[in-house]
Amino acid sequence: MTEPEIHTWWPSLTADAKHALDALGGETIPDIVRDEVEILTGVRMSREEQLTIRDREFIRTQGEAVD
Repeated sequence: MTEPEIHTWWPSLTADAKHALDALGGETIPDIVRDEVEILTGVRMSREEQLTIRDREFIRTQGEAVD
């Protein structure tokens, strides 16, 4: 199964999860984010999942300050 596209879950993440992603430096996606994505999409991300360059660009273009 493929990982869910970021545009399907990013807008609904909690501020804590967005902060956790913001703190990433190429590391794997934290459990808090994977847990929320699973709740939002019904798909569990793999433990090795990382944000792609495209994902980071999507987040940057959202223009939404993380609380």
